Amino acid sequence: MQLQKQFLYLLTFAYSASIFSTGILAPIYAFFVEKIGGGILEVSWAIAVYSIVTGVGTIVLFKTPWSHVYAKHFFWIGWLLWLISVSVYVGVEDVYMLYVSQILNGIGTALSQPVFDAEFSKNISKDLSGGWALFEGVTSIFSGLAAIAGGVIATWYGFEALIHCMIFVATISFLVIAYYTYVQKDFTEKLRKP
Repeated sequence: MQLQKQFLYLLTFAYSASIFSTGILAPIYAFFVEKIGGGILEVSWAIAVYSIVTGVGTIVLFKTPWSHVYAKHFFWIGWLLWLISVSVYVGVEDVYMLYVSQILNGIGTALSQPVFDAEFSKNISKDLSGGWALFEGVTSIFSGLAAIAGGVIATWYGFEALIHCMIFVATISFLVIAYYTYVQKDFTEKLRKP
């Protein structure tokens, strides 16, 4: 029971850090796209590419029989692809690289999000709505803090510093998920032993 609570906190922290990492850029995303030569249409395309790749990827991947066998692998690999997609922003000089980042982000989300939801629900001991309420509350707070931080960092230090901050926080988030996957696997194996 106590271990499940710790797992819940790890998952909440990892997801909140990922929300913070991407949320730093979210409110000023249009300014970033404009800086690399895009406009309103390119912002729309970037968001559409991410959403469609995520949706199609999630449906296709989790309709396959081996998706359940490799779900834990999907979890950390998806998070790693998301980290790579954030890191691509360092080299984004045109909208085509932005689309590459969005495709990687969409594939990473498609791989990891269903597994994350299942893992999170599995670790809530009794009060399902209370556990999800904690998650929603914490991630909303992190999202709000990210919006403020993104505006301040971009104004004072520029987009390059903002992107490095995104990568730093995304790396922490990925490391927490990798740790969770390793510890959860070890915990599950110990439970199976007679």
